[in-house]
Amino acid sequence: MSIVTFYRFRAIENLFGDYSELEKQSIFFAPPHLLNDPVEGFKDIYWQGNEILWTNLFNHYLLCLMKWCIEFQIIGDDFDLEKHFDACVTVDDLHENFQVEFSVISDRFIGSDYLKNLISGISIHRGKVENSELQCYLRIIHPFALYCIYERLDEISAVPENSFKNIDFSSLNKINDGYFADLKKLEAEYGEDKVRAFQKSNTFFFEQSYVALTLSSGMSKFSKNLFTTAFTSLYVQKLEQLMFPDWFTACFMSECTNSSVWGNYGKNHTGVCMVFSTEVDSVGNSNISLDGAIHGWGKKGAIKGKSPFKFYPIEYEHKYESINFFDSIGQLPVPSAYKNWFSLDGVVSPLAQNYTDEWRQQYWDNFYKSVTKKTKDWEYENEHRLLICNMSGSYSQTDTTLRYDFKTLKGIIFGINTSDEDKIQIIKVIKNKVKENDHYDFKFYQAYYCRNSGEIKHYEMSSLRFKPSMLG
Repeated sequence: MSIVTFYRFRAIENLFGDYSELEKQSIFFAPPHLLNDPVEGFKDIYWQGNEILWTNLFNHYLLCLMKWCIEFQIIGDDFDLEKHFDACVTVDDLHENFQVEFSVISDRFIGSDYLKNLISGISIHRGKVENSELQCYLRIIHPFALYCIYERLDEISAVPENSFKNIDFSSLNKINDGYFADLKKLEAEYGEDKVRAFQKSNTFFFEQSYVALTLSSGMSKFSKNLFTTAFTSLYVQKLEQLMFPDWFTACFMSECTNSSVWGNYGKNHTGVCMVFSTEVDSVGNSNISLDGAIHGWGKKGAIKGKSPFKFYPIEYEHKYESINFFDSIGQLPVPSAYKNWFSLDGVVSPLAQNYTDEWRQQYWDNFYKSVTKKTKDWEYENEHRLLICNMSGSYSQTDTTLRYDFKTLKGIIFGINTSDEDKIQIIKVIKNKVKENDHYDFKFYQAYYCRNSGEIKHYEMSSLRFKPSMLG
């Protein structure tokens, strides 16, 4: 069986102190927001469906907005909307009293001519609706959604009054067949960029209306996020929760000679580079065995044990595969997906997913392609990554670490600027582990700048090789 070497750069503070990665033989798996590329895991999502699917999307938007309006009324500004936003919410998740109220609000909202015209127009006239276009539609109907919610809350005396009752919604009547015909003309004559500009212009009146409302009412930061376009942007962003699981990654490199990599990930060359040896399986994949992986579903009854983790090479390119949201709702149980997304009033959409083996294959292909792709700006890293799919929220969002077998760690390269004090501290830990694990072929290396190649190279510190007779 062939062997492949991978390198993992760590700052000294990761190896000791609160993290103690060296002593614990642990590998930290970071969520995307802790990575240094803000477009990590980017997916080119679009929306293309029929009237049933679009009706359910707007109804879901109303549901999320109502849920957070209620939270705001109960908790106030202390509630963190972005942190607690759950796009997987369904009507069944509401208290039974609010389920009844939502039914009333939904009938007024979805049953209005405004929404009927909009949904019909999108379903008939629009193909792939991209992110910016969807946000445009949601911003247009956002104040009307708030009006419907607070009208009902006012009626049942859940709020002092409906703050949106004086807003003029007559401009919503412009969302008709003529509106979509104009979009098609613009698209044919000027291209998609002009279409997006035209769409955004239709939101100005509504944005000005409720921005003015927030200014005049002295609303706090939280309520401004809820009542202005910030909610719309957050909603579209969080819709991905319905599609794919959360994920975590541990990053490795196939090379360790780039000075920028040492500077970024080795903390200005003061850290270390850990040298891991991995096995290649029968189909050519490099794997490493880690302890602590969760098998099965859910937090309760999960079994932790040793599992092989595949190294995924990163593909560096600017093009991303397009994914239809309505084809990729994979985070709800199938009955819930059919009830809340694929059917309406007992009628199942002909575009409903059957969740076949072919669908599952395409679904996971889309997921892994999205989390193993970065722009060419990062190509110098030569990155390979280990991945965890956080199905059912089994893993912690903040401190997910797994443990490697010490014998897979073949050596440590000290950075050019690693202090002698830090080297000695590392050597002491490794000395004990070498003896405990009978791993006497472990090697230490020193990095240096090679003037001939312009690269960071390393040489073995052969005087630090441990032998059984030395350790007693």
